[in-house]
Amino acid sequence: MKFVLLGLVQGLTEFLPVSSSGHLVIAQRLLNVPHSIPFDVTVHLATLLAVILYFWRDIIKLFRQPRFVGLLLLSTAITGVIGVAFSDQFEALFSSTRAVGIFLILTGIVLFAAESFPKGKKEIGQLNLWDAVLIGLAQSAAIAPGLSRSGTTVSAGLMRGLNRELAARFSFLLSIPAILGAGLFEVKKIAAVPDLMPLLLGGIAAFLSGYLAIGIFMRIITRFDLRFFSYYCLAVGLIVLILL
Repeated sequence: MKFVLLGLVQGLTEFLPVSSSGHLVIAQRLLNVPHSIPFDVTVHLATLLAVILYFWRDIIKLFRQPRFVGLLLLSTAITGVIGVAFSDQFEALFSSTRAVGIFLILTGIVLFAAESFPKGKKEIGQLNLWDAVLIGLAQSAAIAPGLSRSGTTVSAGLMRGLNRELAARFSFLLSIPAILGAGLFEVKKIAAVPDLMPLLLGGIAAFLSGYLAIGIFMRIITRFDLRFFSYYCLAVGLIVLILL
């Protein structure tokens, strides 16, 4: 049951701008479940499947937009280089609840700042090199637990003047190579797990809740601003620092 709950937490928070990794660390602490890289990899790959199924039409269309694909690959390459170069430092943060609290507060600040910018109108054909670079750097920073990947990348897109739906779609499509790359980098550790049932249960829960969360966020981003999530992250971050 604990692993199902952890999978639900991962799926729901992966695509809402509140940091799935941060919430997973907190939930593992509350449920007294030790941090497990194989479990983290499994639930992340499950949410990757949810993204692919939700955006399969967009993925097919990408083959007719080589420039857009190139910008996605550039953002991905930046994340990959930074992630590999600082993998030990990032991994060490996952054992620190204090770090999670600090980065959740930072997520709240970033979301609030993004909503303070004028509403952008950039369409897909207006994306440029600097948009891809800055969004890639935002995703790189979000490897740290508590710093939301979707929150930082969407915020970077909004700050760069992307329209709200494009910022969200670019963020979600960007998550496909990022999650896949990180998963393949660590997938060998799954083979060493003696009991795969917790991973299977967590993965199923993460997939179902992740698919639901994508639909929710795509509706929210076009109708409301992100300040609610900003306040939520600030509150949870403070609670973590005070209580945990």
